[in-house]
Amino acid sequence: MKKDVLMDCTNRPIKIQFVSRDIPVENKFGNAAYIVDFISYLQKLGYKIEFTVINSLADSKTPWHIIPPTLARLANVSVKDNLRIGRLLLRFNSLSDWIVAPLRLAYNQLLPEKLKNIYRSARDKAQEACSHIKSSSIWGHPIKPEEVAFANTQFLKFKPDVVIANYAFLADVLESPYLDETVLKVILTHDIRHQRTVDFNNFGVSAFELVWTREQESIAMSKAQVLLAIQQEDAKILQGMAPQSEVIKMPKSAVNYFHNDNHVSGRCLFVGSDADHNIHGLQWFLKNVWSIVLQSLPHCSLHVCGSVCNEIKESFPNVRLLGTLDDLKLEYSHAEVCLVPLPIGSGLKIKLVEALSHGRACVSTSAGVQGIPEIVGNAVSVADTAEGFAAAIHTLLTNPDKRQWMEEQAHKYVIENLSPQAVYQPFVDRIEQHLQKVAKKTTEQSLDNILSSDKILSSNLMLNKEKSHEI
Repeated sequence: MKKDVLMDCTNRPIKIQFVSRDIPVENKFGNAAYIVDFISYLQKLGYKIEFTVINSLADSKTPWHIIPPTLARLANVSVKDNLRIGRLLLRFNSLSDWIVAPLRLAYNQLLPEKLKNIYRSARDKAQEACSHIKSSSIWGHPIKPEEVAFANTQFLKFKPDVVIANYAFLADVLESPYLDETVLKVILTHDIRHQRTVDFNNFGVSAFELVWTREQESIAMSKAQVLLAIQQEDAKILQGMAPQSEVIKMPKSAVNYFHNDNHVSGRCLFVGSDADHNIHGLQWFLKNVWSIVLQSLPHCSLHVCGSVCNEIKESFPNVRLLGTLDDLKLEYSHAEVCLVPLPIGSGLKIKLVEALSHGRACVSTSAGVQGIPEIVGNAVSVADTAEGFAAAIHTLLTNPDKRQWMEEQAHKYVIENLSPQAVYQPFVDRIEQHLQKVAKKTTEQSLDNILSSDKILSSNLMLNKEKSHEI
């Protein structure tokens, strides 16, 4: 798209304002990688991006926070109750935070590891004992009046053409009196909240999220003119829930990464955050599947990346927990098979999209391929039992021809379905359509005003003429 298209009738850059409860960090959560990728595409087209965080980040371990370099390059970031200096955010609403933070640093740097382990053990037991208590900062709770107030101040400053609420639970910001009919109101849905609640409850997993009903979610969705669905199944459900809104399917985009033939024989890879479904999926795999794989292929190894590593307390043979890495290219390069052993979940599995973009054959559960079933049997083998999952891994590790074919199918799928333009351009087209409609209405109103002025002027002239005749 040409730059001149991205100007409104006053010849200024088009402004898009995101409203979120957190700062997206690419390598930490899949939803963060998704939103940063989306913003990157918009910024490349010339849009001016404002990223408004209505949470004060009070749950952070320190009263300071560093904005990730990628996001700082793409958007202006404003955070409630935080002073921004360059990429540094400083929060001054709690003196105790500034007292505790140096103590925490001293603990991390100076305390012997044995004492740390004693403290961690006591902390974990305390957390386990209180696990039934719902957190006050539970994910997805309704937006608070002070959050709305901060969003309103930012709307007044930025004067957006498009406002995107990051998740349905922030839908109330779209009812701001400072957003008139010229502003396109959008919700980036990520998933179906009420369906997610049911799935987690049925599986017996506590997601520490607010319980949503279909009715509550439908009301939230109705506040947006456009709903962005991460996959086709979600799009159909959303259209039924909010028929008055337009639904656009918009998965995360991907570009192909090609690696030299430097697989590590028998290497498997799992990448995931510490979200509950990742923890349970990985634990299920390690306890029920991995031993079966090692029985037939004892040289196999598994690398685990991401914050999910923090939640795995046991050790398993030939398994390395690498934690969060800044760059996963080397791990994907070495992997022969990528694993998506998720028992439940929602939306689109970003870890699967990333594995496909690296051209890697995958083994997944049915939940893991939700939203893109067309790749089953091509780039992904699917199994839901421990024996079936282990057998699928064995097949790929011992059949290089089949694995290479699946790698080719992965690259093909990314090229045909997940290029940035294919994924994000339909929404960009919708923005352009909205701006043209606003410009047309503005022009018509201006013409009406001119005609109205002409009529008044003509009427006054006729009156004056009649008066002169009377004289």
